[in-house]
Amino acid sequence: MNKLLAVTFSTLLISTGSYADSREAIVMSEQHRDLLLTEMRDLLTSSQQVLEGVVNEDMAQVEKSARRMGLNAGGGVPKEVGRLLPKGFKSLGPQVHQGFEQIADEADGFGDSNKILKILAKTQQNCVTCHDLYRFEVKK
Repeated sequence: MNKLLAVTFSTLLISTGSYADSREAIVMSEQHRDLLLTEMRDLLTSSQQVLEGVVNEDMAQVEKSARRMGLNAGGGVPKEVGRLLPKGFKSLGPQVHQGFEQIADEADGFGDSNKILKILAKTQQNCVTCHDLYRFEVKK
């Protein structure tokens, strides 16, 4: 058993040591990175609140949580940050905010839980795509 654990641990060390992150690096200041990461955490929080609202059949919560990250969310990304972002990255953000807007509209209208979950799944696929393709790197 100890030998098996030692071999498994050694394999893990070797495999993690040779991992190369092949995602495109987006180089920016720490302040700009933190701004974008805060927005991403807000999106994740809203996603969780939408799910919780659906489970609890609370369409008011779904609408409020989704609208917060809809088309009028925040003030957008500052121009100086936007110039640093690749075209592909910039194309995903509006799709995410549009998805949250659709969720809010559905919750405010018919409140079809299944439709809301489908929209959320499609919206979150943009998040998965973004995280698969890009990473932030702080400018040194």
